[in-house]
This record gives sequence, structure tokens and C-alpha cells, in this order.
Amino acid sequence: MQAAIVPAVSSSWQVEDVPQPQPGPNQVLVKMHASGICYTDVHQTLGHLPGPFPRILGHEPVGEIVGVGPDVNTRKVGDRVGTAWIQSTCGRCEWCQRGRRMFCPYLKGTGVETQGGHAECMPMNADATYLIPDKVSYEQAAPIFCAGYTAYSAASAGPIPSRMSAWPRSGSEDLGTWRCNMRRPQASRLSPFRTPR
Repeated sequence: MQAAIVPAVSSSWQVEDVPQPQPGPNQVLVKMHASGICYTDVHQTLGHLPGPFPRILGHEPVGEIVGVGPDVNTRKVGDRVGTAWIQSTCGRCEWCQRGRRMFCPYLKGTGVETQGGHAECMPMNADATYLIPDKVSYEQAAPIFCAGYTAYSAASAGPIPSRMSAWPRSGSEDLGTWRCNMRRPQASRLSPFRTPR
């Protein structure tokens, strides 16, 4: 398969042929239909964020499942899925127990410790995938897994002050728009996608 590889810190991305991964335990193999680009990809390329090189970036991946690990029963071939930037955590540390998985010292991040979505196929942890409704296009879904996920996490962390009319822009997505659209009372009770838990 082909993938966009970042061979070293501050190097140009290169499209190369790489071996196609196979789904392992608790994994699905997803054929990419869209993979958003975020300014975090620039930070990773420049080495501002930790992680090994060479690497395949992309933490806004969405596509169709084309392979399923033998122990996976929550997903099937043909499912339309995406995943956010957390592939797995330990589930045992203080941060995981407090519901703050992003601070887990054993976090495995999409496009950091695990392969990202800037490739033809990507293995994803099955329990880190979210089903994408048929009425949502892949192109619409991809940014939800970064900007939307970030804004939803903030919205579910607490109320928005009633006097706040906008949040500042961040990265390539307008997080303020995402966050303000979640001001509706029902937003704190809804999730755009469902996880198999």
C-alpha cells in the first residue's frame, strides 16, 4: 500500500510503498476514505511533539472496515468508522480512573505510537472506533475526530458561560464554531458517534 511517510524530524513528507498491515488482537483494518490534516501534523513533523520517526501521521482517519481481528465482535467488514487520537490507555492509572485518559502515561496515540491515517489502510483498535452514520460523508466525518472530539470533550466537561459568544480559532479547524454549536442543552447528552462499550 502507499502511505505518506515522515522519514525524519523536519523532513518533507514522502509517498512510499509500505507493507499493508493486518489486524491484530482487538483491531480492525480500515481502508481510508478520508484523513484530515491538522496543524498538529505540522508540530509532529517538526518534532515539537514526541514520537518515533519514520512515522505515518494522521489522527482524523475515517473509512470502511476491510478486515477484523479474530477476537473482535463489536465491528464487522463494511462498517463505516473513524477513530480519534487516543487508540488505547492502561485503564488503571489515576488519570484513567478519573476519566482523563489523555494524561495516561501509557497512552498510545493515533499517528504517534500507532500508525496514522495518511495511508491507504490503517489498523485501529476496535474499541477506539466510532460508527459513522450513513448520512454523514467521510469528508464531513474526518474533522469530527479532532476538532469535533476536542470541542465535545470541552462541552461535556462543564457548562459554557452564558455570556460567551465565541471561542478563539485553533489549528486548521474553528473550534469556537464547534464549541458554540454545542451550546444547545441537548449537546451535553448527545454523542455524534457511538463507541462499543
